Order: sequence, then structure tokens, then C-alpha cells
Amino acid sequence: MMIKKIQMALDREKLLNLLPLFEAQSITDDIIDTISDRDLEIVGVKKLGERRRILLAFAEMGGGLFDLNSVATVGSGQLPSDSSFAGMEVNAFRIGKYPITQFEWERVRVWGMANGFKMEAGEGRGSRHPITLVSWYDAVKWCNAKSKMEGLTAPYSINGKVYTNGEYGSEGCTLIDWDRAANGWRLPTEIEWEWAARGGALSQGFRFSGSDDVNVVGWHEQNSEGTPHPVGEKHPNELGIYDMSGNVWEWCWDKEESLSACRIRGGSWMELDGKGTVSYRVSRSPETRYTVIGFRVARNV
Repeated sequence: MMIKKIQMALDREKLLNLLPLFEAQSITDDIIDTISDRDLEIVGVKKLGERRRILLAFAEMGGGLFDLNSVATVGSGQLPSDSSFAGMEVNAFRIGKYPITQFEWERVRVWGMANGFKMEAGEGRGSRHPITLVSWYDAVKWCNAKSKMEGLTAPYSINGKVYTNGEYGSEGCTLIDWDRAANGWRLPTEIEWEWAARGGALSQGFRFSGSDDVNVVGWHEQNSEGTPHPVGEKHPNELGIYDMSGNVWEWCWDKEESLSACRIRGGSWMELDGKGTVSYRVSRSPETRYTVIGFRVARNV
């Protein structure tokens, strides 16, 4: 049984005493990228703090074939006639090639909690799975934390101060201000999200993000086997962006005032494939935390 990486990760975290738990369950190195918090609890790692440390260590030991933090630069353009935003101009921007993963969420959240931010733990089925159970408020605060952690200007504030904690119900998202000139990480606007999902100026007019066949580019009710999947497993769209049709819904900045709700786009592993099209729109209350909603980040060029 090959458990060299597991042993190294536990040794680094000074948790080598837990190695027999992994040996007893015959857990090998080749599955550590998909081990979740719940899996570790079943194995017998009882302390939440230890489980979080192990998940982060596993993610780093696991390596990867691609940079989960990479971004695509999306050029400016105009949304096409079949969009709800037909004719609207989109300025150039950057957007994450992948939804935020459990590993990246926890890495920033740990820093944020040590620096005055308050965010819920969220949930990921494994280090490379998209983070879920995060509200719009959680996502906005996380963007601020990631920005400050990297020495950038946090874009979101409330009452003139950087937004770090608190939630304000279904209507409170209107209290959060966005500094559009800030160079930090943020949620994409809905028109940015759609422009990127369509492939921007490189769009080939696909119904889904990168293909007319949703099974090529996304996870949905008929092919997901009832679970989210690690990011980047399907084909990307024309801009090299992954998972914009299915896997998890993604929070956008925009609010639908009449419903006191914020936009989510892209469909999910639990939805019928028609909800993963590049044009489908829906909203949820900003305090919603659900196993099918995550997010990706954007930045100004």
C-alpha cells in the first residue's frame, strides 16, 4: 500500500500519530485529492482543526496538472441578440478559469479569520472540488480577504469600511458598496459572467459554455451521479475557462431588486441540463447557502 504522500503530509502537520487510521482503512495516495472533511471524520479524525490542516496538506502534496488559480483575460465586446443583455457593452476584465475550490477557499479563509474576517466554513467534497454552502455575503467577504492577503485593494465596503463580517438578510446586499476602480478580487458582474461563458470575442455561438453538447463541458443531473466533481475535468470553452455549464451555480455581483436577490448563473450537478446554458438566469437570496452554489472570481484589467 502506497501512503508516502499521506505520511509526509501528516508528519509536516505533526499529526503522524493519525497514520494508523489511514492504514486501517487502506487509504492510498492516489485518492487524497478527493478526500473530503466527512471522509476524514469517518476515518476517525475527530478534531475539526486537524481535519482542515490535513485537507490543506493533502491538496499541496497532491500537486496538479494545472494552476487552479489561473485566470483568463477576456477582451471587450457586445453581447449578442439572443442574450437578455443584447447590445450591452462589456469592458475587458479577468476571470478565474475555475470555480473556487475547497483548498483555495480554506487557504484564504484561514488567513481571513486571523485578520478580522468572519466567514462560514463552507463545504467541499475534496480539495479540488468547488466550494459550496457559501452565501453571497461569504463570497464577497472572501474576495476582500483574498485581495488584502495579496496586497491588493479590497473592492467591497459597508459604511465606508472594508466589509469583513456580518450579514444583512435578503435585502441587505444593497448595503454593500463596490469600488469599481479597486484592483482586488471580486465577483464578476452578470454580464461579465455571461460574456465569458459565451467565449467572449472568440465565441462560436454554442448553447453551453464551449459546446452544444452539455456532456462535453459540464456536470448536470443526468451525468453527475448525484455529486459535484473536481474542477477542470470537462473541456473548457473558447477562452480556456472551465465549468461554466454545470458543476455548481456561481454567484454574481448583481442584485435583482424586485426579489431582493442576487444572481446565480451556470447550472449545477443537480439541475436539468437546460439550466446550464449560457443564457439561463436565476436569482437566490444573498444569505442562501446550498450544496449546489459556489462562485468564481474576477478582477479589473
